[in-house]
Amino acid sequence: MQNSHAVFFDRQKILFTPQLSNEQATQYRCIHGHIDWEGFIDFIRSGTSAMACISDDPGRRFIEFSAMFRQVEAAGGLVADPSDHWLFIYRRDRWDLPKGMVDPGETPEEAALREVKEECGIGGLRIIQELDPTYHVYPLNNNSRWIFKKTHWFFLRTRICCKATPQTSEGITRAEWKDPGDLEEVFSNTYGNIKEMLLTCRNLGKA
Repeated sequence: MQNSHAVFFDRQKILFTPQLSNEQATQYRCIHGHIDWEGFIDFIRSGTSAMACISDDPGRRFIEFSAMFRQVEAAGGLVADPSDHWLFIYRRDRWDLPKGMVDPGETPEEAALREVKEECGIGGLRIIQELDPTYHVYPLNNNSRWIFKKTHWFFLRTRICCKATPQTSEGITRAEWKDPGDLEEVFSNTYGNIKEMLLTCRNLGKA
């Protein structure tokens, strides 16, 4: 949706948008105007799967919302091998994609390539295209501090067909190649921002 921005907390979604379709309106808890801290906490405690912030200036509302958190940047990759399978990691009991923080002086592209190599032992990588970034929030220190993370994503290819090696020191227990047409296991046990990005990439045929 043009001029819309989505932020996730685990599988809960907050959409900043100028309007919703009739079908979407039945799926979202809707508010108009600014989301303050109390409204955010009320939403995540409610267990409601999605909330829409309706505004004539959704970009401004999105920036106002992000300003309530400490902001950090990360980068990661959706990697395809020569047989067009996608690379996934299993960390903290969830399927995920290799990603990590952007180091000082490092570009998001450099960070994405580094993280894939470090977390999965995959080399021979090249960036095919930049994907849309994702945004999610999460708490630190028993909910006393919250992080707003922007993750830059890139579609990557490796020319080497090889077994992935999980970086166990980072809590990764599995690193596996999967058919992008058969991702139900991933979709049933991943984060909301990852699922939405994968569906978009699969539907657009980016791989």
